[in-house]
Amino acid sequence: MRKVGSCCLLKYSIRMTFTKVETQKHTFVSMLRKVMCIQGIRDAEEIFDCPQVAVFDTAFHGTMPPKAYMYAIPFQLYKELGVRRYGFHGTSYEYLLEQTGYVLNKPKDDLNLIIFHLGAGASMAAIKQGKCIDTTMGLTPLPGLVMATRSGDIDPAIWQMLATEKGLSNEEISTMLNKESGMFGLCGEKDMRAVWDAIEEGSKQHKLALDVFIHRIRTYLGAYLVHLQGQVDALVFSAGIGEASARTRRCICEGLEGFGIEIDAGKNTEGKSKKPMQIQKESSKIKILVIQTDEELHIARQTLQVINSHYQMTSRGA
Repeated sequence: MRKVGSCCLLKYSIRMTFTKVETQKHTFVSMLRKVMCIQGIRDAEEIFDCPQVAVFDTAFHGTMPPKAYMYAIPFQLYKELGVRRYGFHGTSYEYLLEQTGYVLNKPKDDLNLIIFHLGAGASMAAIKQGKCIDTTMGLTPLPGLVMATRSGDIDPAIWQMLATEKGLSNEEISTMLNKESGMFGLCGEKDMRAVWDAIEEGSKQHKLALDVFIHRIRTYLGAYLVHLQGQVDALVFSAGIGEASARTRRCICEGLEGFGIEIDAGKNTEGKSKKPMQIQKESSKIKILVIQTDEELHIARQTLQVINSHYQMTSRGA
């Protein structure tokens, strides 16, 4: 089975491999991700005289079993093109896993978590004994949850219907699903604060958008509770919406007392807190945490670890 790469020092041979990708026929993923990475590597080489490290936000999801990451399409497409679910936001999930371990005073390898990375780009992950066993994004960041401008899960046949009935090109459909859909497509707003403000003013369209957003999250929450066989230490909310919107967290968790999830209205306050918060009732079987993510810090730590390891190996070999 194909492995998902972790962070690595970018040596000359690796940089040349990335550059070579530019001259070859791009896969869909290459077009979305690799071109930007190549340009960033080139620009950094011109500006800085220092080692470069590649940190992959797909790496954390490399522990998913084949039953979770395989698509039910001809297997040859996986072998030839690597078509499978990879997942994203991995640096955020890894950071939040570590922070949750500190909050609960428990080794991360013993933790079973359901993490909600709810920002403009939104995803969820199921963590079993410190390892990712499922996540909502796929080959690209498009599927899964409803996002600010991304559609999330849709019937794949919609693509063909749009091409046939509306005469749209692949590029136009991709732009629609990635930049003109999601909350923006449903109600014209990208910012969850503006959505809530409109709902309070009586907008049914914005309420519909919120309902679709919440319904999709709760669908995956139910699936992940089953995947973890009900043995969940905590739900962890993070990123812009997850950290700041108490109303959204309430909507996700309300009515789930039968599953051991009891949110405390007094603790579930609006606005971001720099310190981790526990917002569950004392009687809640599953803890509910709000933790600020810090992907940049985690990337910096991984970078330092890789560079230190490289220099230690170089010193021993000298």
